[in-house]
Amino acid sequence: PSQPWAQAASDVPADPAVRYGVLPNGMRYALLRNATPPGQASLRLRIDAGSLNERADQLGLAHFMEHMAFNGSTDIPEGELIHTLERLGLSFGADTNASTDFDETVYKLDLPRTDDATVDASLNILREMSGEATLAADAIDRERGVVLSEERTRDGPALRSIRARLSFLMKGQLVPDRFPIGDTSVLQSAPRERFTDFYDAFYRPERTTLIAVGDFDVDQMEAKIRAEFAGWTNTNADGAEPNLGAVQPRGPEASVFVDPGVQSTLQVAWVAPPDLEPDTLAHQETDIIRILGLQVLNRRFQALSRGATPPFIAASANSATNWRSQDTVSLYANVQPGQWKPALTALEQEQRRIVQYGVSQGELNREITEFRTSLQNAVAGAATRRTPGLANGLSDTVNSRTVFTAPQTDLAIFDTVVDGLTAETVNAALKAAFQGSGPLVFVTSPTAIEGGDQAVLTALAEAQTAQVAAPQAEAAIAWP
Repeated sequence: PSQPWAQAASDVPADPAVRYGVLPNGMRYALLRNATPPGQASLRLRIDAGSLNERADQLGLAHFMEHMAFNGSTDIPEGELIHTLERLGLSFGADTNASTDFDETVYKLDLPRTDDATVDASLNILREMSGEATLAADAIDRERGVVLSEERTRDGPALRSIRARLSFLMKGQLVPDRFPIGDTSVLQSAPRERFTDFYDAFYRPERTTLIAVGDFDVDQMEAKIRAEFAGWTNTNADGAEPNLGAVQPRGPEASVFVDPGVQSTLQVAWVAPPDLEPDTLAHQETDIIRILGLQVLNRRFQALSRGATPPFIAASANSATNWRSQDTVSLYANVQPGQWKPALTALEQEQRRIVQYGVSQGELNREITEFRTSLQNAVAGAATRRTPGLANGLSDTVNSRTVFTAPQTDLAIFDTVVDGLTAETVNAALKAAFQGSGPLVFVTSPTAIEGGDQAVLTALAEAQTAQVAAPQAEAAIAWP
């Protein structure tokens, strides 16, 4: 089921402009008045279930269920919902108005007006989709061709490379076996009962969060949501939480993915068990310090890419928690065809250089200034944030279990963290960032690499044997 609001277990101040609530049936809602653009609103209904919640015989049904939510319910016959959306002036379509990820399904309605008729009809549509879908067998059969066509369209080089990448980086975990697009044989033949099993288990009020942002009276919107959703119940057993699998200890490994349709790229990753601690001020401090260190590394990569003989086209470093399954710190590079080896050497040695010698105070101050400027710009633009983006942002914080904050709060937190921040503190954070299992090297190439995986591992070992020198001191630059 959905977790309590993140701020309930956090000392991070939530944006006071957002009204949060929970219905007696467990459904949560968050409301925010915003008048950019005027007279419009955005609704996001998030179901706390995605493809990771599928059984092995349901592969693809979380996404298929997203389609079926538009194809008939107790009070809206099959085919009528689209006409209703058209009459209201909304764009429509299963993937225009919804998306399915590994860990969530989100239904999206952007309302061109906020009059009672439009709001009431839109809330009723979401209520019907979330708890009253009929899932008629003949309607499922009619939709199979649409979903299968979508599967064929998406099954290109990009998706194949992502599958290979996650299978390598998340070896032994559930994510690589639960891509939302699913399995063709299941999509072709799954009987109605498998759909109803998924719907009954996971489409339930305690797994649902409704986001409403727009030019409306918050009291009136809250009353409408309560009136529409308070009576929703689901007496079926709640679906089981998936076993995501553990992050396995691994040494240096390499994997090469070859497909004529892919670009030449390189990823060097270190993986660790996921950090599932609550979103607190201390947690944000740790994140900010690590980000600043990685930003220095990114700037060094930029300098290399602008050199006379650049080892790559572009490169970057980042860190992420992936689907509550794995923490990853990665170096990425886009490379010229056939030039993966100099790129790998550069990535490995720059990573080792920054861990061994750290960053300078001048480099750190530059990144602090850049980061602060972006936050100050966000504060300056707070009053003109657009409604759909705010609705998406609120929905994202529900999924990430983080606190939705005001831009001014983000700036204040940052300023507190960086007040007196030293290069030594950042350098310790950088050392800690690369303590995961690895390095794991994933290469994509349009043509075969002679020697394959072993050639990449050999190149990595050669790069690791070279001594790295301290970075050359830059000319002193005063950063405010």
